[in-house]
Amino acid sequence: MVSTRYRRKDLKLARCHIVKAAHRIADQETMIRTLELKGSPAGPAYALLDRLYDNQRRKLDRLKLIEAMLCESIVFPGLRPPSHPPAKARTHLRLVSPPDHLL
Repeated sequence: MVSTRYRRKDLKLARCHIVKAAHRIADQETMIRTLELKGSPAGPAYALLDRLYDNQRRKLDRLKLIEAMLCESIVFPGLRPPSHPPAKARTHLRLVSPPDHLL
């Protein structure tokens, strides 16, 4: 199996795909209700709905995999020592007394 490194943008994209799949399912369910009210045969519409459900299930499985991989990669970087900013970037606090007219 190929090792894949997932990033946060992959998680965001997977969530967008889940939302789109849910919208497609809702649209197809509405179409089936409309066909049943008209008395038209809805066999092919149910077949498409089954495929949409399978597609959504696969996308949910992929989303869970990406979430698990990201959680795993977030836990392990904490084991590294904290990095310090470069020496030039350090700032020093200077104590400045207020002017006499403000006292």
